[in-house]
Amino acid sequence: MSNPPPRPSHSSGIVRLLVLFFIGVAAVAAWRYEIHPPIRPEAGWVPPHPSNRWTCIVIHHSGSDAGGADRFDEWHRKRGWDELGYHFVIGNGTDTAMGQVEVGPRWTEQKHGAHTKTDDEYYNQHGIGICLVGNFDKYPPNPKQMESLARLVKYLCRQYHIPVSHIYTHGGITHKTDCPGKYFDLAKLKRMVER
Repeated sequence: MSNPPPRPSHSSGIVRLLVLFFIGVAAVAAWRYEIHPPIRPEAGWVPPHPSNRWTCIVIHHSGSDAGGADRFDEWHRKRGWDELGYHFVIGNGTDTAMGQVEVGPRWTEQKHGAHTKTDDEYYNQHGIGICLVGNFDKYPPNPKQMESLARLVKYLCRQYHIPVSHIYTHGGITHKTDCPGKYFDLAKLKRMVER
């Protein structure tokens, strides 16, 4: 008379379930990594003491053919501001390299912006101001500027849980300016960020 096959123990069923669970978790993690690979931030993108105040991003152009953070800082101080009004400036090859992201002191200090005036000051208090050097009423941004902008915005959206729908233009908020110009394509930026 042969012995009956051993009956699986209760603990082996639990082990199987745990193995399947961890395989599923690993598969989901791999899928999320493939869909949303991590973005390595550049120097200065990570402030010493991050704030939870940021809920949106506001895109600007300088309206000038040349410039950079130092030059804009000087202009803004002449207007009576305490320093550069933007958190980031993206160069066009004049004062800095094409597509170079300059980090302003307001970002390092996690300080409110001075870039989008509204009655309630919401977009200065909670909006990350990014200025691209150039006049996009006359020509479109350089592809390198757009690549740098998309990479920075993608990083900020993920880091601060800002939905793509909360990426705005200066003129889109105030309706008092066409900043960042008629040749700036916000829909294209959003598509680049969502990739």
